Amino acid sequence: MKKRNEIDPKFMWKTEHMYENEEAVQEDFLIVGNAAMEIPKFKGMLNDRDSLLAVLRMSTDAMRRMMKLESYAARNKDVDMTVGKWQELGGMVESVHTGLASASSFMEPELLSYSGELLRSFRDDPDFAVYTRYFDALLRNKPHTLTDKEEAILAQFGGISMAEYETYSTFASTDMKFGKVEINGELVEINMPAYAKYRISDDRDIRKKVFDSFWTAYDGYKNSLAKMLHYQIKYYTTVTRIRNHHDALAAEMNANELPYDFFYTLRDNIRAILPSLHEYLALKKQVLNIPDQGYHDVYAKMVTGASNRKFEYDTAVKLINEAMRPMTDEYRKVLAQSMDPANGWVDIYPNQGKRSGAYMSGEAYDTHPFVLLNHIDDYNSASTLAHEMGHAMHSYYSNGNQPFEKSQYTIFVAEVASTFNEIMLINHLLDTTEDKEEKKFLLNHFIEMIRSTVFRQMQFAEFEDELYKKVEAGEALTPDFLNDVYGNTLSRYYGEEYGLMIIDPLYKNEWAFVPHFYYNYYVYKYVVGFIGALSLAESVRNGTVPASQYIDGFLKAGSSKPPVEILKDAGVDMTSSAPYKLIEKVFIEKLKALKELL
Repeated sequence: MKKRNEIDPKFMWKTEHMYENEEAVQEDFLIVGNAAMEIPKFKGMLNDRDSLLAVLRMSTDAMRRMMKLESYAARNKDVDMTVGKWQELGGMVESVHTGLASASSFMEPELLSYSGELLRSFRDDPDFAVYTRYFDALLRNKPHTLTDKEEAILAQFGGISMAEYETYSTFASTDMKFGKVEINGELVEINMPAYAKYRISDDRDIRKKVFDSFWTAYDGYKNSLAKMLHYQIKYYTTVTRIRNHHDALAAEMNANELPYDFFYTLRDNIRAILPSLHEYLALKKQVLNIPDQGYHDVYAKMVTGASNRKFEYDTAVKLINEAMRPMTDEYRKVLAQSMDPANGWVDIYPNQGKRSGAYMSGEAYDTHPFVLLNHIDDYNSASTLAHEMGHAMHSYYSNGNQPFEKSQYTIFVAEVASTFNEIMLINHLLDTTEDKEEKKFLLNHFIEMIRSTVFRQMQFAEFEDELYKKVEAGEALTPDFLNDVYGNTLSRYYGEEYGLMIIDPLYKNEWAFVPHFYYNYYVYKYVVGFIGALSLAESVRNGTVPASQYIDGFLKAGSSKPPVEILKDAGVDMTSSAPYKLIEKVFIEKLKALKELL
């Protein structure tokens, strides 16, 4: 792999677009530092209109600069982690950020101590227009805010809020002992990387040995792992009870401005389309000729091989631009410019010391987004480029059309624009390829995207919901209970009662492997994001939703409205059955097309 200085600079992003020189960096440090000294002087004065307006403007200006400093340090560090200068700058930024957060910490509790009438008067004041969403959140959380003393006590526990997750993460990645199995004459330890590698083997005996070894290891630690998960969820449920929420789900729905029953509407709609997943499992069982299909076959490849074409960066750019033909001229122009290396948005190729993977950073509000890639000329690289540029276009439009205070879109909708672009690309390739093997690969890939993101994540979410109900009832999460509940969700989703898949009792401890269960009602957001993205992509492609509506209603919205309303403005009502029926229709269509080719 090349060193950083061996990469042509034209393929690197341009962080100088954030700061021209060191003096400009130091100027922002000085302004943020001064704000941290000035903001506490307003304590006890926030019921005065002019004082409140002044401190809000000061704190948000400081945060805007703070986020730019963070981005500047991180972008430079991530392309070559061996350079100490950027590590040092990152440490300085973290220190100043901590100081700013500490200086501002009195503001929210003080505002929450005031009457709802006063808060609403500020919210409705035209001079506070950019802060309406801030006041919306305050008013929504006011019934769940404690006294100053109680809040201070609760804040002391913030540092241990993820203690059980940190313990689990350390234990699973460093201290767990895994067994070994013989594979192709070699004795292999079946740890996490080996499990991921060999569970997709074309040799069914290898898949079985790997599953048995891996889940036997987890079975040996199930009591400790169940205890960790129990106390992580107990922390969440305790905090939500202290804050006077009905339960943890109510707190999560409140945080995302959703009705309480939204989660169950989502669950019931996914359950209603499970027959389409079962149809896929039946086809897989037939194609692979495994009448006793088991859970150890779930990752087996129904389609061997992949796309044979080479997706060099320029080729990937060309294909993505072509895939976006249904979009507006302006969108396509900005997208093309953003992917052009000359414009400094992207850092394309891997080099020694560069962070692995890919991401988009759009938090530097006054600068264009930055996209990190490690492009290696395969289909995944092209799909990743489309995905990250979807994020970039979302940030570009949000930052360009919303004030800073309303520009940061929530995690609830964060994956919609990126997945939208992925789907546009794969549909374009399916429409244009004449290679039968590539078409089979793409269809199977599309189907697996839906299986793993919609069905699997909803299965996780159903399991998670049962755990919260158990802990909220004052009962413990035992390994037997966890296995039973997880096994039941696996059985329902994978059609065990219809003979489509046999769930070995040993594999029911898969719950112990999933870190997302420590994240507090998190996984359902993946389901919403994917369904929203697919609904929008299909609607834009067939013309039922104008591309301008997707751009104006969604990409430009930032966090200016509740997320479910933003999706509705773009053309997707997640509270109706329509998007779920659409995803079932698309899933069956892709399955039918694949079946014909097979």
